[in-house]
Order: sequence, then structure tokens, then C-alpha cells
Amino acid sequence: MQNAAQRVLVNPVSLKDCLAWKGEDAARLLDLSFVRLVIEDQEGWAAFTEPNSLELSLDLAGIKLNVLASVQTRGKGWMRLNLDKLVPSARSHMKSFLSPKKIGESLLEDARTPAARHFHGLNESELWFDEKGSLLFSYLDLKQSDLQFVMHLPGLGGPLGVGTMPRSQYIELSRVDEKLPLAPLTDGEIYQRAGESRDIITNFRPNGQREFQVKQHLLQVISEFLYSRRGRAESAELASRTL
Repeated sequence: MQNAAQRVLVNPVSLKDCLAWKGEDAARLLDLSFVRLVIEDQEGWAAFTEPNSLELSLDLAGIKLNVLASVQTRGKGWMRLNLDKLVPSARSHMKSFLSPKKIGESLLEDARTPAARHFHGLNESELWFDEKGSLLFSYLDLKQSDLQFVMHLPGLGGPLGVGTMPRSQYIELSRVDEKLPLAPLTDGEIYQRAGESRDIITNFRPNGQREFQVKQHLLQVISEFLYSRRGRAESAELASRTL
């Protein structure tokens, strides 16, 4: 279980009563996000291999939902599965369960990125920063799970970039100071998602003073950005209502 635990994003205490069911066979849930889940590799699940699609029922401490998943990889005592299909109602239930205000939020450092400090959090959120002052915060787009919403500050005094990029490109990033191919969003979308970003970052629990300073700086940047965009977002919403 050690290899799987290196990337666990959800506090194990929050998952102690959570199960994945395939028919009458149940496996304990070890980790969860909107794009993948990790379960104990029980004896009854050994026949499931790539690229089998599995219809699973998840019991998230009383919150029940159905998903379509496929085996991605497995290790000693665990299996990681991709979530291939998540209907809107199931996504809503999962969002309720994965609320950082409900189960808490911590940051897991990824030591595989030597050019920057790189942390993982709930909902596929990530926080990057380097010694040059570059910052990047991102999380999985809950409406389009093949996209990553990104707020990017490339160095001290640089302009804040906000938009989305394909998740397939995002996971290939190795530096936080490089130019990113961000697709633009409307003022209303930017305002809403920047607000969601602030909520996620507020619930981060940094491990040290440097991480705490980065968190506070990023919250200040987002607050200033929201203030500057508020009027434009309200005007766009008003215009949409009058059409």
C-alpha cells in the first residue's frame, strides 16, 4: 500500500466508512477524486483487468452513487481505476462529499518536480511555486473533466493569467514559469471560478511557514483580481438576463 499512499489526496479518516461495490463484492475505498479512485485489491476483484469497464456503486459514508470505471493500474493490495463516466447527479453527490469545508484539506508535496515546489490537494487541485516568485494554482474543471482551470502568475510582477487548458497537456508540465496555452473564459465564468479557487485555497492546511506565506500571497492576488473583475462580471450577468 505504500506506493498508492504516496499520492493519496483524501484524508484516510474521511474514507474509513466508504466502500466500492461490484455486485455483492465490496472493496474499501482508499482514495477518491473526480477522475480516479483507489480501492483495496480484494480477491474477488482479481479478474478485472485493463481495459475492462466496471459498473460500480460507491457508498461514501452514506452518500450513494453509481459510476463507470476502468482499471488503470494495480499494486500490492490496491487498484487504481479511471472514472470513465460520472453523470451529473453522481458528480453533484461526489462534490458534496469532497467539500474541503466538510472533510478538511491538506497539501501533499510532489517531490518529482525539482524546478518548483509542487503540491496536490482535493478535487485534483494543485499549487506550484518557485524561487523566482512564479505561482500556479489549478483544479479540475467540474463541468468538463478533460480540462484544468488555471490561475498563473509567471514571476514577480507578472500579469495574472486565468483560463483553462487540456488536462492531457497540463499533466505534462514540469515548470511553473513557462508560458501556458490558456483558453479564455467569459468574465462571469472567470469570476465564479476564481471565487471557487479562493474557497479551495482558504481551506488548504500548509505544512510550513513558506507554504503559509505562498497561500496568503495567492489569496491576496485572487482577492484583488476578483475586486477588479466584479463590475464586469455583474454587467455580463445583467446583460444575459435582459436578452
